[in-house]
Amino acid sequence: MDTTLSKSSPVEYELDIHIAAEDLAPRLKEALKAQRKNMDVQGFRKGKAPLGLVKKMHGEAIGYKVAEQCVQEAFEQAVEENDEIEPLGQPTLVDLDYELDEDLRATLRFGVRPQVELEDLSSVEVPMLDPEVTEEDVEEEIDRLRTEEADLLPLEDEPAGDTDYVNIDLQRIDPQTDTPIIGDKDEDLTFFLDDERLKEDLRVALMGRKAGETFRVTLPQEQPTHEHEGHGHQHDHGGEEEDRLYEVTVNDVKRRDLPPLDEEFVRRVSEGEFHDLEAFRGEIRKRLQEAWDGRAREMVQGEVIDKMLELHPVPVPESVIEGYLDSFVKQVEEENDGELPADFDEEHFRRRNRRDAEKQGRWMLIRDQIIEEEDLEVSDEELQAFFADQAEGDDEVSSQQIKQFYRSMPDMMEKVEQQILSDKVYDLLLDRLDVQPKSREAFEEEMQQEQATRQRVAP
Repeated sequence: MDTTLSKSSPVEYELDIHIAAEDLAPRLKEALKAQRKNMDVQGFRKGKAPLGLVKKMHGEAIGYKVAEQCVQEAFEQAVEENDEIEPLGQPTLVDLDYELDEDLRATLRFGVRPQVELEDLSSVEVPMLDPEVTEEDVEEEIDRLRTEEADLLPLEDEPAGDTDYVNIDLQRIDPQTDTPIIGDKDEDLTFFLDDERLKEDLRVALMGRKAGETFRVTLPQEQPTHEHEGHGHQHDHGGEEEDRLYEVTVNDVKRRDLPPLDEEFVRRVSEGEFHDLEAFRGEIRKRLQEAWDGRAREMVQGEVIDKMLELHPVPVPESVIEGYLDSFVKQVEEENDGELPADFDEEHFRRRNRRDAEKQGRWMLIRDQIIEEEDLEVSDEELQAFFADQAEGDDEVSSQQIKQFYRSMPDMMEKVEQQILSDKVYDLLLDRLDVQPKSREAFEEEMQQEQATRQRVAP
């Protein structure tokens, strides 16, 4: 067997393989014998058919399988003999020239881990949201809880206001014939007019309407985009909008009757944990602060990643990019009961999400370099703290039971350990970067300016 290893890019190698027919012959013969053991050919006892007949019937398929095995072994041997190479992802067979009883020639391409030289971060600024929960925030949360607990009172002859509840029927109309489209009608649709998810055109059309009214409205209809989130990102294939004409029947209009802010309300919404209004306000403040602190950490982690990607333009092997794209496609499958949608254009999907895959691959390389240089590891104490945190607030499940659950599923356990390592990397980087605390107002303004700048320079 002859092999030649050549570097095709800073992060890509090609391995040319040549195996003579006489070197393949013994492997092929053994594979044919193995096949014969399971064959039941008329006129011969089971497993006793002539080897030549086996070869005639299955030789091509078996030969190709042997060729693939030899190519894989040649790759593993070449990597093992070269200490400077650390392959990433799966190798790609870019060429295979093989016919039964002939020489085998093949070319494999594979990615390798690039050298990552970490930059000095001491003078690199990163904005971090430093949220402070205000009295206004607390009162807004209490108002939200009161809204959820409100009774709905029918409005006999009053028009719908901007926070009222409505029940409608929505019948699509064919504008060409001015008649209802059979089978395209939604009945008993209910929502509040201050719901942010409600289309603005429909909200405006319903404002001031009374129960029993019927009217028509033209609404833009967004087409399916097959968007999904993964790895903290959305992956989509694009979408279009078209105008549709609907006849709207207002069946009912109701108004919220907010409960009084008293001890009974506090006991009810806190499930008996609190009775005193001021103590309840203190708990709300605490929970809001915890939520804002968690959000601030998530946001600064995104800023840290963007800054590290900007400072370290590391080339990413194609195999790594393809691996992330494969995982994106897999996620689409999982979100659609294990099957890709019938109209899913995988080529278009992979093309649109390639940049995201490359960014995630680059961050992985940078993160791994930090873990290696700093010798970061996950301790038993850190794992136990994670399990205890998962069990907090659940009286029926102990941290030990959660630990046993994760350990019974190696893939999930690996994800937990990787998440803990990632948190350590973020903590280390935040300690080295020049973190600039920002108020909510200043932070949002800065993010809007940064987003506008990126949109202007985007290709």
